[in-house]
Amino acid sequence: MTTRREINSKHEKAVIDAALRAHNEKVGAAFSIESMPDPPDAILCDGNQHTWMEHTDACYPGWAEDLTSYAASDKKHKPMKKGLHVDMDNQVAEAFVEIVLKKFNKASYKPLLEKFGPGILVVGIESPWLNDETLQAIESKWSEIGSPDLSSVFRWVYLGFRSNGENKAIPWNCTYRDRTPHH
Repeated sequence: MTTRREINSKHEKAVIDAALRAHNEKVGAAFSIESMPDPPDAILCDGNQHTWMEHTDACYPGWAEDLTSYAASDKKHKPMKKGLHVDMDNQVAEAFVEIVLKKFNKASYKPLLEKFGPGILVVGIESPWLNDETLQAIESKWSEIGSPDLSSVFRWVYLGFRSNGENKAIPWNCTYRDRTPHH
């Protein structure tokens, strides 16, 4: 039997591992997890350099609870509401913007920033309808709020997702105002 806490811990580790692979590929590095102090979720080291990684999820309302309560032995299953679902991509985009700004403004990162500089944020995108339109909605929503520059806290942001039974991550290129988004 698996508890909800164990499920969440395994999920977090899988998303972090996917983002770490994507980051190493993107920057040509060999970072590995040195520790998981929480916060941050991971301290990374490549033998010379250290950085840090934080994980969060942007979820379609009710989806994460449906998944974890279904699999957890210590929680009663709480299925996502039945019926018509509308504007799903925008709801995920709103959750994304809210959680990224919350992480960006988190005062507890100050010691990490002083010690390691800006870190890496990985945002798991959790929705049964995740597709390119969801990513476009995220970028549109980010543009609507003026595309805030996150670089003072997060040097890199990755989007985590599941595809064909695997956890994957891609760089989100809206970390800086002067970057051009690509798909």
